[in-house]
Amino acid sequence: MPFTDRPETWRRLVPVLVFVVVAAVRSVYFAALEASPLSDWHLWMETDEWGYVDWSAHLASGNWMDAPAWRSYFSWQTPYGPPEAWESLYQKNAYFAGPLYPYGLALLRVAGLPVFPTIRILQLLLACLAAAAVAAACQTVAGRFVQGGREKNADVPGAGWSSLGPAAAGTVSGLLYGVYGPLVFQDGFAYRDGPVAHVSALLLAWPLIAEAGESERVSPRPSGTAGTFFLGLLGGLAALLKQTTLPLALLAVFLLSKKSRAGAIRRFALGALGLAIPLTALVARNLAVGVPPLTFDTRQAIGLAWGNGRGADASTAPPPSMRGILEKAGGSTGKTARLVLEGYSDAPWELPLLWAKKAATFVLAYEVPDNSNWYFFRDRIGVLRFLPVFPCLVGAGLVGLFAAVARGTLRKDEAWLAALAVATPVVACLLVQTTARYRVGVVPPVALGAGLLAFFLIEDWRARRRLPVVGLSIAALAVSALSAYLPSPIPTARHRWADAIVAGTLAEARSGPEAGAAEIRRYLEEGRDDPNRAAGEQSVYAWLLGERSFTRVAPEGIAPPSRRYVATGP
Repeated sequence: MPFTDRPETWRRLVPVLVFVVVAAVRSVYFAALEASPLSDWHLWMETDEWGYVDWSAHLASGNWMDAPAWRSYFSWQTPYGPPEAWESLYQKNAYFAGPLYPYGLALLRVAGLPVFPTIRILQLLLACLAAAAVAAACQTVAGRFVQGGREKNADVPGAGWSSLGPAAAGTVSGLLYGVYGPLVFQDGFAYRDGPVAHVSALLLAWPLIAEAGESERVSPRPSGTAGTFFLGLLGGLAALLKQTTLPLALLAVFLLSKKSRAGAIRRFALGALGLAIPLTALVARNLAVGVPPLTFDTRQAIGLAWGNGRGADASTAPPPSMRGILEKAGGSTGKTARLVLEGYSDAPWELPLLWAKKAATFVLAYEVPDNSNWYFFRDRIGVLRFLPVFPCLVGAGLVGLFAAVARGTLRKDEAWLAALAVATPVVACLLVQTTARYRVGVVPPVALGAGLLAFFLIEDWRARRRLPVVGLSIAALAVSALSAYLPSPIPTARHRWADAIVAGTLAEARSGPEAGAAEIRRYLEEGRDDPNRAAGEQSVYAWLLGERSFTRVAPEGIAPPSRRYVATGP
């Protein structure tokens, strides 16, 4: 069937094809991860993943109100005091972080499902749905532009959905989102960051997709009112996942409500009601345990001190001033912010410089590791090597978004929605640190922009407008080149001794002593860029002599003494 025949069929087919391709690629990664000892990474007791799993067990044991509230306690916290000392830094009984993710894991436990295969499959499906939604949104915006241009200007090629451009735009945006390497990688863990990106993609895409049926030129469909309610419900759940999504949810509900003037106020009210339902559950729980009603979590103070205290360097290392700030603030976010600012009173220019370093870290290629290391996993799970990384996305995405705003392809209110979707993860990283998993939140709008850039290049080429094609291409390539080749303002080590110790311990327990020792030897050969190389060498030699107590791997991930590797020579 030629492309120009049955355009409505092709319009519907593109998101389906994106869903299928993304599911196939991610399934390959999922299968490779499940076959590897690295799938047991959650047994490393120094990660947020371990924390979420432990928190879910705390809930599923019967403490569904989470009172007393669960708290993390990792080895890096011990110099600051025992757990009871840390408790004074938190608001009593406030959730440690956004509560939706650990509650979801707890429900899997209660249902008797294996937590990790199940959560990975669910995150895979959510990612496929989000990719299809981004594809549909990009295709809708591009199709609207083609149709409107054709109605007003005969030299615009194509007519409605019969043009190749919208379908190509949707395909590019959806696939870039769905197979973006670091996001595929993050969805292999029990972190909330991948799901946060996916629900943000849905919040961004939903009002854009609705344009096809609720524009000013046609009467709204009966489903429009229900759609606004369910968008609000999704936004409320997103806020319980991570409260930084709340502004995006509010704006998305507002835009969807005003797609048609008739009944806009009623639709917005229903959207607000949907958003309020999950938040009402939060308020009820908080009031029951003596916490201010709209307290989402109690990590803001620690994040502010960690990421911005005097001496912070835009890496994940805590600054020397952190302990003093936290002790003086006593868990108050407002006091923490004031103390952070006071720390720069004699050198006020240092804080803007720190934020500039974080902003540079956000747009440059290096994937900053924290609980997990993109480079470590990429070197061991081959499919990750073939997936697009940040420079593949950032140039096309940003140039595409700017071009869409300049050409009016994105209307003013839609441009604000895209800008907010970009700004939310950027501001979050400026307030804390930029890491690989925090940065994935920017993928939805940037993937949308990349698809729109593809659309502009196709349409300009068909219209024989060669200068815009060259200009847009050069701009996108320049931004991507800057991202790929400018030096990072923080150290860019690809190897960490802790990764090798954990991987070696897990491989030994699952595959045998030699498999574990191979990981340790590999670190000794490749890990010379590790900034903590001296400590790493001491640790790996202790491992080779049979010591495992320092690995901080849970007992079920450690081989018994009889099955451990023990070096017999120097």
